[in-house]
Amino acid sequence: MTIATRNTPYVRAPDRRRLRAFAFDPMTSRLSGRYLTLDVPFEHDLQPGPCGELVQVVDFDATRDTWYQPLVLDDLAVLAQDGLLPMESDPRTHQQIVYAVAMSVIERFERFVGRRFRWRGEQKLRLVPHAFEGRNAFFDPGRRAVLFGYYKADRRDPGPNLPGQVIFTCLSSDIVAHEVTHAIVHRIRPYFMEPTNPDVLAWHEAFADLVALFQHFVHRDVVVRAVTATSGDIGKSEAIVDLAREFGQSTGQGAALRSAIGTPRTPDRFQTATEPHERGACFVAAVFDAYLDLHQAAIADLLRIATGGTGVLPAGRLHPDLVDRVAAEAVRMADRLLGMVVRAFDYLPVVDVTFGDVVRAVVTADRALFPDDTDNLRGTLVEALRRRGIYPPRVTSLADSALSWPSPDGLHLHGPGTSIDLQGWILSATMDLDPGGAAGPTRSVPPGVDPDDPAPSVTSAAPDEDESMYGQVVAWAREHAADIGFDRRYRIALRGVHVAYRRAADRQPRPEIILVLTQRRRDLEDQSLDENRRPVFRAGTTLIAGVDGRVEFMVAKPLPLTPETLAGLPPEHAGRRHHEAGEERLRALCDWIEQVEQSDALSAWTDEPALNRLDFAALHGDEAGRTPS
Repeated sequence: MTIATRNTPYVRAPDRRRLRAFAFDPMTSRLSGRYLTLDVPFEHDLQPGPCGELVQVVDFDATRDTWYQPLVLDDLAVLAQDGLLPMESDPRTHQQIVYAVAMSVIERFERFVGRRFRWRGEQKLRLVPHAFEGRNAFFDPGRRAVLFGYYKADRRDPGPNLPGQVIFTCLSSDIVAHEVTHAIVHRIRPYFMEPTNPDVLAWHEAFADLVALFQHFVHRDVVVRAVTATSGDIGKSEAIVDLAREFGQSTGQGAALRSAIGTPRTPDRFQTATEPHERGACFVAAVFDAYLDLHQAAIADLLRIATGGTGVLPAGRLHPDLVDRVAAEAVRMADRLLGMVVRAFDYLPVVDVTFGDVVRAVVTADRALFPDDTDNLRGTLVEALRRRGIYPPRVTSLADSALSWPSPDGLHLHGPGTSIDLQGWILSATMDLDPGGAAGPTRSVPPGVDPDDPAPSVTSAAPDEDESMYGQVVAWAREHAADIGFDRRYRIALRGVHVAYRRAADRQPRPEIILVLTQRRRDLEDQSLDENRRPVFRAGTTLIAGVDGRVEFMVAKPLPLTPETLAGLPPEHAGRRHHEAGEERLRALCDWIEQVEQSDALSAWTDEPALNRLDFAALHGDEAGRTPS
């Protein structure tokens, strides 16, 4: 070995990759002269496209039957300049932007939920920057892809764009973040695509808008400029509160596609809203109400110090040091509030979600980590939601203790008769926490098993460890069926299992095990319709347990038990309460189906149930020409 060889130090590959994007869209970058830089994980095996572990950019233009040259992010010239400079005329920069925004959103989601995010098996999310010509962008679950359209700006009212100029939806960071969030939600709660009440699709839209809105706070320089321009009142900053400004203005709306502010803090709009975007916007507005209130409370001491105790700022620009501190509080509070909503996903029901369920899930999840709530975040958020008419029914008050999900007595994943070995799950989740290592091997549902199949074959579908884990959970759920809101006469399916490590107020990790179980009740469905066409009735239960196996919270959406099952239960058994709740839910579900049928103009002309047409595809009908969903 030569001296030169011995003295050559090892150079580590980078952990992060910096990629440039427009300042939310090309129009804004042109008007401001600024671009944004996203800091995302450095994938070492990134292929041209880019194609990584979670995201695959497929740039095929179906309208023009054209493949565009794929971007190679590991090219030395690209690496040396934080990615390509975004250009509307270069499809490779379009690929760069959709990849960077998608990876940023996924990483942020992982941080809040406390575990590594994965699609099923080896699947990736496909991003198609130039999928079609049209004023739209949407997530297609069947293709496992987000499809972005392009269109010509309105010729009469194009906003700050040329009449007829080609506008690419894939260049709007807001639209990319919104649609990728739809894909994430579908991965962890696939039955939120089944509109069993008016809130289901509205919650999908609200959550996607919230993630896109709070994604603005990833860019600290944007927040600093907003604080400077508004003297600390960031609610007045269009860059912060508006979504998809170029899309809205180029299509003749004269304003951003959606905004987090501008509506009164009253319940009127929510009580009358039925369209998912509009109904979801009420939730988004309430969360941003809370955010603005919390931010003002957080900077009140800074303003008193800066003004000699008056709290009233003089005219003119703020001192740069004050701007920096106010911006830091804005970013911190945005992070904290979005984290509350994202973490609540593990505490949501599996099916038939309502905004009342969301309120309870947010409170329960946050209370487990921050019991003292010293900043009064929960109280402020619950009050902001109440003002807009959003609160759960049948609770005794809006106090934390009344809003938290119930804790079942004596329910344990280890028990006589059937027991679940949790060690494999915990080991797999621990492996997942290492971003540089291989993901853990556990899968909740073995490959090839359809959870809705009345008699699936589990024995030949997967390796032994996956089979045994799946079998253990199903056996345990069958043994405790009535306790958790199911009828043991029908098959119970495991839809997901996660182990999450979330950091609490004492800065220590809080490990939790989340089980997601469902049961299709074909006996309650409309037998006059073909099984593949009729509305599906499902019961679902989410269980949140400690690593010792004790079930701490149960979120059940039951359906009525069969007379035979009900007759075998003792008088005070929890299953009887689930049965009563299931009867009420079944009535509400049937009423909703009838309401949708009566309000659908096509019902008189087709045998297809109207509920089957009330999905994300329906949101691209009349609204499809102008509203991404």
